[in-house]
Amino acid sequence: MSAQRLLFWPHLRDAAVHYDEVGTLPGPSRLAPSEVAALVDRARGHDGAAFRELFRTHLPAVHRVVHRLVGPGPDVDDLVQTVFVEAFRSLATFRGDALFSTWLARIAVRATMHAVRRRPPRAAALDEQDAGALDAGAVDPERTAAAREGLAILDGLLAELRPKRRAAFVLHVLEGYSMDEVAAILGASTAAVKVRVHDARRHIEQRCRRHPGLAELLGTGGRR
Repeated sequence: MSAQRLLFWPHLRDAAVHYDEVGTLPGPSRLAPSEVAALVDRARGHDGAAFRELFRTHLPAVHRVVHRLVGPGPDVDDLVQTVFVEAFRSLATFRGDALFSTWLARIAVRATMHAVRRRPPRAAALDEQDAGALDAGAVDPERTAAAREGLAILDGLLAELRPKRRAAFVLHVLEGYSMDEVAAILGASTAAVKVRVHDARRHIEQRCRRHPGLAELLGTGGRR
């Protein structure tokens, strides 16, 4: 493992637990675009503190996208590390035409889709409970159990989608990117993205008839 990868590893150890905490993960960066731009400029100058702050700020969203595109598995953290290593190596190519979070999402999708092509995504059983407990008393136990069950069901339903439909659905419906942003991230036309989202939504809505609670979860739309 390279020195750059070691820089990120301590932050990734608890990423799976963070993913379990439904509703507490931030979406795209909470920093103002000007603050992110300043961090990027510093990181281009090999400022380690700026690297770490960009990583810390964007880790939850990247981990969530990777998990939702490949499903649960031991390689999720490795893929997340790959995304950040590739991003930081490619900082010179970031021109600021889009938000840094959008540019980073594009790298995450590209790296993840490459992994998906090499092996089928792992589907979670619809009744599977995530291993690893949250800190006692951090949240209501009943709500935590329901949230974990919902995540396990969601993982299983996402695994049923074709990769391109899954990516479009995850980015638009679950992550809240606009259709145009998703098109830019995926390198597709907006019309194609709309069709993929429609087909994915129709499939999941049909399957959700057996899981009303999940239908309510997905009915919230996106984060933005």
